Amino acid sequence: MKTTRQTEARYRQIMEATSEGVLMLDPAFRIVDANRAFLQALGYRMVEIRGRKVSSFYEHNSREFHYASARHLSFEVAFLTKDGRRVFFLYNRSVLQDGQGNTDGYVCFLTDLTELKNIQREKRHLEQRFRYLYENAVQGMFQATLDGRYLSVNPAYARMLGYRPEELLAIEDAGRVIYAHPRERENMLAALEKRGELKDYEQELRRRDGRPLWALANVHKRVDQRGEPVVEGILVDNTARKLAQEKLEKSEQRFRYLAVHDNLTGLFNTRYLYPALDRLVKDSQNSGKPFSLIFIDIDEFKKVVDTHGHLEGSQTLQEVADVIKRSLQEPAFGVSYGGDEFVVVLPDQNKDQALEAARSLRRSMLETVYLAASGRNIRLTASFGIATVPDDAGDVKGVLALADQALFRVKQRGKDGISATVDL
Repeated sequence: MKTTRQTEARYRQIMEATSEGVLMLDPAFRIVDANRAFLQALGYRMVEIRGRKVSSFYEHNSREFHYASARHLSFEVAFLTKDGRRVFFLYNRSVLQDGQGNTDGYVCFLTDLTELKNIQREKRHLEQRFRYLYENAVQGMFQATLDGRYLSVNPAYARMLGYRPEELLAIEDAGRVIYAHPRERENMLAALEKRGELKDYEQELRRRDGRPLWALANVHKRVDQRGEPVVEGILVDNTARKLAQEKLEKSEQRFRYLAVHDNLTGLFNTRYLYPALDRLVKDSQNSGKPFSLIFIDIDEFKKVVDTHGHLEGSQTLQEVADVIKRSLQEPAFGVSYGGDEFVVVLPDQNKDQALEAARSLRRSMLETVYLAASGRNIRLTASFGIATVPDDAGDVKGVLALADQALFRVKQRGKDGISATVDL
């Protein structure tokens, strides 16, 4: 571990001024230096421990973690003295960085747990001893009043938000300036009041340039030396992970959508249709409620493709699907059944209601001008076949077959019409 003489003197002053054990580790976690308190607690001489890994002195299975990240570690653990006794310490390890942000080593503070009752009384001195860590930590650290005025911020916190530390200290209302949604700070304070401490609390903050900063915060409230309540916290930038998670969720949503929707028309596909009809049949059997099915076939659609090409044919199908979507109200839904065939499912609608729905669809299709954007301006007609459960059939196979037969009957009569199973 390379340090200047001034820094080494500072380390030594800090290390020997405290009753806590202090260790300095190199990047490989080997002991470089230790204060007298640590050596006396374990009964070793410096020459006996220098160069050994600190983990060789404690029982791994006795660790009880308080906090762990890539840059800071805090846990309770049993160290073994030279004569074999177990001494429990609160072990706090933090990363030291050089001027380029590279890991230069680690500083470890070991507090004898029998002295925990004295920690609060020594808080001011402890904060001074941790000032170096505070200024060089990778995590963002802050202290603020309840009304949103910063009392202190470390450089990492300021960098996360794109400010200089002194600029953040000049802000009077962090909730209004720093939080993406000002009420979120009020919500955080309410949760803190209720729970006493927040761990991995997600916050959406706003950088100086307006970009979002998603952070995970460990926050607690305490009373300062003047008896005033303050909020202290450590933040980890979680933006990259949050954005990746949102991207994954959108991909999963898109996958689930495409699993049951036709990619061309946006209508449901047959993978959705058959299970939906199964559910409707069972519901009809249990409740006696009807539902109807309309088969739709575009008349002379092959002429559109032969005349204008497959791309324009696909565009035409999209525009027909748009007409179907606009004509339906939930829970009714449309299905792309294949090619130029469509199915409309009408839950809770009887034969008369289905006939009226088919007439309305037929009018809408006749009134629509297709391929208008490309100047083709074509008109289309369609044939419609209707079947109803339970009037015409009591199962999925039966209602599909009867609706298809009704559609075929229209085709035989000359197309551009509506037929129901009662006509057969």
